[in-house]
This record gives sequence, structure tokens and C-alpha cells, in this order.
Amino acid sequence: MTKLFLLAIAVCFSSTAFAQPAVSLDPAIVDLLKKMSEKPRQINYEGIFTYQHKDNPSLQTFRVIHWHEGDMTYDRLQHLNGPERELSRRGAVHDCESIGDKLRQGKMTAIGDVVSQMQDYHFELRSKERIAGRIATVLLAVPKDPFRYSYFFSIDDETGLILKVWLVDEKAHVMERYQFTALNLKPDLTQMSEVSRAVIHKSLPPKSNCVAQQQPENWQLAWVPNGFTFAGEGKPRNNLEMLMFTDGLATFSIFIEPAVDTIPEGVAQRGATLAMMTGLKYSNQLFRITVVGEIPAVTAQRIVQGITHRE
Repeated sequence: MTKLFLLAIAVCFSSTAFAQPAVSLDPAIVDLLKKMSEKPRQINYEGIFTYQHKDNPSLQTFRVIHWHEGDMTYDRLQHLNGPERELSRRGAVHDCESIGDKLRQGKMTAIGDVVSQMQDYHFELRSKERIAGRIATVLLAVPKDPFRYSYFFSIDDETGLILKVWLVDEKAHVMERYQFTALNLKPDLTQMSEVSRAVIHKSLPPKSNCVAQQQPENWQLAWVPNGFTFAGEGKPRNNLEMLMFTDGLATFSIFIEPAVDTIPEGVAQRGATLAMMTGLKYSNQLFRITVVGEIPAVTAQRIVQGITHRE
């Protein structure tokens, strides 16, 4: 990326300050969000897309196939780099996954519906661009506070399908990027069905362990950024509790488990995903607290400072 292009992104951010008052959306933005939400549900497609994050210059490449049979939706995702891996899925997408998770699993059609409902981001239309041989409109989503990242979406003018996504930090650095390099809107459904019927039952991912409820059972948070809601909790293993929160785009999880030794405190980051670890003592028991999510460090720090056991 050239310095000139980075400067252009920075100018976009400087023109949209944090904590702006709510305003009515431009009718053109409303129409684009509606297209993102509705049209991708009606199409079948196959394509190739790439994924890259700031800590690793190498590209990961995926083949994604999405189609409908009656009332059922099917997806196949094939990893084209490294060991052969494939994910097949049918039915609905779990809402407790972040946009990064959805993108890395090929769930492109689910994203538009999420973005169209965002209340904590300011939207701006940018210029047109050409992605995978198709004309797309660039939509910038800038948070209304400093506690989450911004997004650049390139939306296909014909189908409303998201062809490119950039996750961008407050300094206009690109944290993660996803981009289609090829897209076919007339795939061979017969061939797709025959192949998938042989693997779909073996490859279905486990059901989400999100348990829908209004608040965590044993823990409480003094603060979360505006717009983040409790998405559920689960137990990945014995004595480990996981609490999940999302604003629709960004997601973070809190892992809490008993500990017997001193807790090493620190922060690690890979792309846009941050992990912050600290300790908490309650009723003479030490607990290891780890916050993991696509959120800035300042957000994670405020979250961990306000975690307490529910009395």
C-alpha cells in the first residue's frame, strides 16, 4: 500500500470524528444497506477470496460456494493453501460469531444483514471500484467512539454481495483484509449438490455453544462499550467459563477459570484479534481472566477492570 493511499484513508477518518450525534442516513446508504441485506439471500455463487492480516504478509486463499435448495441454504469452504481442509454447512448462521469469523468461514451472505442493523457506526459512501472484474461501491463504517475498529466494505452493485472488507484501526492501519479475486454467479448446482451430499453430514460444524440469556450467570461487567450486548455463555471445558458479547460487527469473549499460580499479565495481538490476560481474586480464589476479540487494547483494558463475581 502506498503512502499516498494511507494518507487518503487518514483524511477519510479525520473528516468523521468520534461520538458524532445521530443523523438520518443518506437515502443512497439506506438503499445500499437494504441491498446488502436482501439480495445476497436470493443468489447462488462460487468464488475465490483471499485473507491477510497485518502480522503475516502471506495470503490465505479460499474457495467458497453458496447455494439454495428449496428452503435450505448450503455453503462449502475449501482452503486452497497448505493442508487440504474443507467446511460444509447447511442452515442458518449463528449470530454470536464476529464478522471476522463469518468472513473466514465463507459466510458472506450473512454479513449484509448484520451491517444493515448497525446503530453505533457512522456510514459514509466512498467511490466506486472494480473488484474481481465487477463494479462495487465502497461503504465506510466508522465507530462513534474509540472502542472498536472501522470497516471498509466494497459492495457489488448488482448483487449486494460484499466483495472486499478491510478492518482498520484508529491510525488508519489495515489490520485485516478479505477480497474476492473471482466470482461466478451461475455455478453448476448439479455438481455442487452431488459433491456436498457426500460430505455435508461429516463436515457440519458443532452447534454454537452460545446460550441465549440476558446476563451472565456468575459474573458481571461494570462497563462494556455502548451497543455491545451479551450474546451468551458456555463452558468449553471443565472449570472454564466463556462469556460472549457483540455489537454485530465486533465481538469479544471473556474466558474465566480458577488458577493456582501467579497470573502473567499482558497483551498479544494477531491481526485485529487481541488477547489480554490478567488475574482476579474472589473469596480467596484466584481466577485467570482472558479477554479475546476484535477490539482495541483500550477497550479490553476497561472491560477487565470492571469484571466482578455476581453475589
